[in-house]
Amino acid sequence: MDYFKDKINYFFRENITKDTVNRFILFLIPLVSIVLKGIIFQGFLTNENPYSFNFNSGYTSAQSFINYYIAFVLIFLSFSLLFKGKGRIIYIFIIDILLTTLIMLDLCYFRGFLTVPSILIATQTANLDNLSGAIYSMFSSMDFLFILDFIVLGIYIYFTRNSYKNIKRRSFKTFLFTFIIPILFIGYVPFNIHILNNTKVKDAYLFDNYDPTNTARYFSPIGYHIFDLYTVYRDSKPYKLTKEDKSNIEEFFEIKKENLPDNNYFGTSKNKNLIYIQVESLEDFVIGRTINGQEITPVLNKLTSNSFYFPNVFEQVNEGTSSDSDLMVNTSLFPLRRGSTFFRYPNTNYNSLPNILEEENYSTIAIHPDKGSFWNYASGLTGIGFDKFNDSHALNIDEAIGMGISDKRYFEQVVPMLKQQSQPFYALTVTLTSHGPFDLPKEYRELNLNTELDKSELGGYFESIHYTDKQIGHFIDLLDKEGMLDNTVIAIMGDHTGVHKYYNNSVEQLSNKEDWFLNTGNPTVPLVIYDSSIKEGKTFDVYGGQIDVMPTLLYMLGVDKSKYEDTAFGRNLLNTQKSFAVLTNGTIKGGENLTDKEKEIYKKSLDLSDKMIRANYAHN
Repeated sequence: MDYFKDKINYFFRENITKDTVNRFILFLIPLVSIVLKGIIFQGFLTNENPYSFNFNSGYTSAQSFINYYIAFVLIFLSFSLLFKGKGRIIYIFIIDILLTTLIMLDLCYFRGFLTVPSILIATQTANLDNLSGAIYSMFSSMDFLFILDFIVLGIYIYFTRNSYKNIKRRSFKTFLFTFIIPILFIGYVPFNIHILNNTKVKDAYLFDNYDPTNTARYFSPIGYHIFDLYTVYRDSKPYKLTKEDKSNIEEFFEIKKENLPDNNYFGTSKNKNLIYIQVESLEDFVIGRTINGQEITPVLNKLTSNSFYFPNVFEQVNEGTSSDSDLMVNTSLFPLRRGSTFFRYPNTNYNSLPNILEEENYSTIAIHPDKGSFWNYASGLTGIGFDKFNDSHALNIDEAIGMGISDKRYFEQVVPMLKQQSQPFYALTVTLTSHGPFDLPKEYRELNLNTELDKSELGGYFESIHYTDKQIGHFIDLLDKEGMLDNTVIAIMGDHTGVHKYYNNSVEQLSNKEDWFLNTGNPTVPLVIYDSSIKEGKTFDVYGGQIDVMPTLLYMLGVDKSKYEDTAFGRNLLNTQKSFAVLTNGTIKGGENLTDKEKEIYKKSLDLSDKMIRANYAHN
C-alpha cells in the first residue's frame, strides 16, 4: 500500500505542478464565463424588458441544457491546446471575443426583431446604411456584464504570466479528448434519430424545432449558429416538392376557399389606378388618438371616415422586416422562415399583384426611397413583377431626415413619376421618415409634448407619425390638383409595428403614461383603403394579416378570384366569414369559429409558403 501511495504522490508532484494548475484555470475562466454569458443571454430574452435581465429566469430557462452549453464552448476552446506559450493566451482571448460578440449581436437583434438572426443576415450588409442610430439604440447599459470576464482574465494572466512561458509542446492528446467528447455528446441524439431511426431517444424534441429562439435556448447562441449553418447549407440546395408537400398545398387551398357569393364591394374601384403607401412603423394604436388635445394622425382619422378601415391587421413579417411586407402585400405568401426572401430568392416567379394587374392592362412601378441594394429591393421587386423600379438614385435628396429623403420631398417627386405612367397604373410607394429611433428634427415637431415624453422614443414616435400623416395629406392634395385622385384608389398600411416592436421598455418606464400607450400584445398595423367614390366609410373588425391585402385589393378592382385563389395564402377581408391571422411564430390570433382541422392546416401554412417559394411553385 505504501508503494502505491508513493507512486501517486510522485505523479502529482511531477505532473500537477503550480504551472499546470494555473494553465487549467486559464482554460476554466473562459469556459465558465462564456457559459454564464449564455445564461445571461437567456436572462435578457426571458425578461419582459429585454434591455434588463433577470438571472434567475435566465438560469431557469437554461438549466436543463447547461451540458449542451458547456459542450459547444469546449469545442471552440479545445483548439487553444494546440498552441504553445503566448499563442494559447492569444487564442483564448480571440475566441472569447468572437463568441461574446456573437452573443451580443444576437441579443441586439432579438431586441429589435424578437428572434435571433440567421447567418444569412451577414449577406445583407447593405442594410446597415444610415442605420447607426437604430443599431445604437439596441444596446443596453446592462450589456457590460458580457465583458467583465475580460477584466478578470487579463488580471489573472498578468499575475500568472510566468506559468505560460514554459509551455514547450502542444497538448494534442488533451485536445482530442476535449474536442471529440463534446461532439459525441452533441451528436448522440441526431445519430439515434437519423441513423438508428430511434425518434423516442431522450431530448429528441431539442433537435426537431424550427423556432430559432428555442434553438438558442436549448444549445446556447453558439450551438444555434452551428445548427443554423447546417440549415442554411441544406436549404441552399434547390428544393423539390414531395408528394406529401403537394398534397398538403392542395389541401390548404381547398380548406381556405369559402365559396361565398360576391357582395357590393366587388369591383368598387374597377379600372382605377392603385397606389399603395407603405408607411414606416405605423401602428394602429395611434389612429384616432389625441395628445394634449391634438390629433396624432388627423389625415388618417379623416380618411377612415370615408374609407374601408381595417384596424385588426396583424404584423406577419419575419427576418426580412420591411421587405417581407412588400412581399406579402404583393404575393399573398408568407416570407421565408430563414433570412430575407428578397436576398435568397429574388428571381422566384410569383402570381403577384403587379403580374395579375398587368394582365388587366395596368402599368406597374415601384418607387422606393432607399437604395436598390437595401434589402435587395431592386432585384426583389422587379422579380415580383413590377415593370419599373425607381430607387433613391432617381430622387433629388435635397432634404434628408433620418434614413433618407424626407417624406415631404419624396411624395412631391413621386407625383411627376406617376403622371408619366400610362393609366390605369399600380404604384408601390414607401415612406421613411417615421423609421426608428424616431428623432424627428425639432423644427418639424408640432405636438408640444411635455419634456419627458418629448425626449422619449414614444414622444419621437408620435411626432414622426404626425409628420408622415401630414405628408400623406399633402400627397393626396397633389394628386387632386393633378386630376388623378378621382380615378385612383389609395391603400395605406404600416410595414410593421414600430415603437412597441423596438422600444417597448422605454414606453413602460415613462412616469406619466396613459393606458393606451402600452403594448396590448396585439401587433396590429392599420389598413386604410381610400376611394373618393366611397361616400360613407366603414370599419371592418375582422381579424386579418398582411397576406390578406392582395386578395382584398383585387376584389375591389373587380378581378375574378379564380386568377389568384389557388396561389394566395391570404383571403379577401371584404367578403369572408373567417376572422383570424397567423403570426410569424405560428400563433393564431382570433379564429374562434375555425375547426381544429382548419387550425392545424393554417399553422402549417408558414412552412408550406416557405417550400413554395424555394421550389418556385408558380413557375411549375
